[in-house]
Amino acid sequence: MRFVVLFCAFLCFLQADTLFENLKNQIDFAKKQYLLYQNDLDFKNLDPKDIIPKPTKPKSPKAQKPSNAQNLPKLLIIMDDIKSLEQFNSLRKIGLNITPSIFPKTPASPKTPEITKHTKEYMIHLPLEALKFPQKELEPLPTGASREEILARLKTIKAQFPNLKYLNNHTGSKFTSSYEDMKVLLSVLDELNLRFIDSVTTPDTTLTRISKEQKRLIMQRDIFLDNRVSEESIILQIELAITKAKQKGYAIAICHPRPSTYKALSKMKNKLSKEVELVSPQELESYLIKRKINLYARSKFHHAQEN
Repeated sequence: MRFVVLFCAFLCFLQADTLFENLKNQIDFAKKQYLLYQNDLDFKNLDPKDIIPKPTKPKSPKAQKPSNAQNLPKLLIIMDDIKSLEQFNSLRKIGLNITPSIFPKTPASPKTPEITKHTKEYMIHLPLEALKFPQKELEPLPTGASREEILARLKTIKAQFPNLKYLNNHTGSKFTSSYEDMKVLLSVLDELNLRFIDSVTTPDTTLTRISKEQKRLIMQRDIFLDNRVSEESIILQIELAITKAKQKGYAIAICHPRPSTYKALSKMKNKLSKEVELVSPQELESYLIKRKINLYARSKFHHAQEN
């Protein structure tokens, strides 16, 4: 009987010793993992089987554009002459990616900075001196202005429109045909990290020449949508803009805040959405740079009825 008791006690001792050894191993393992997570342990001293990778959060899938968007021709539509919140809201209601080009703050457009509280995607429609269209109330930049005068004016505009990146000219047939004045303006824009899009209000624009000489990309308007203000004519011009974009892969169209323009754009919404990708100025510039296009291939302007 005494032998049985001693034997049972011996078995209990062996089991306790085993349990103690297991517990010790678990404590050592836990210490290794803790030190590993704290980056305080040399990996070379660890048995590979002891290393447990840190848990990682699954990456959220990135938002993607429709699968065919990359293959569609790019069309930038700019709506010039925006000077009121009402005009901007009418454009926004259409539901298309159309870039508003807003007049700077002048006696004729005193509240335009307020519009930018409702959008971060916009341009400034910069009045430049025209040959036969004075518009003194819009304070156009005159030919012959000094670099200091131009810099001061554009610094004021940039302060009033803090997200500004792109400008295009309002009128400006005299200014844009002046080689020296345009070189000064572009130099100032470079200093302020701003980009210029040529509205091409005259066949004598010097921007193509400067683009070639300076090997710099200057985007230019291909087509006006609403020089003829009937809704039917504007629809034909929108179709022509789509055709131009398909022919060379990209195009720039300019329109204005007219009732017939809003209606025509609304009617053409489905066609525009299916056949081209409407892009911002920055998206179009990135597209062209990616393809190493340094000289904008501007289409000759004409009306659809003249085809």
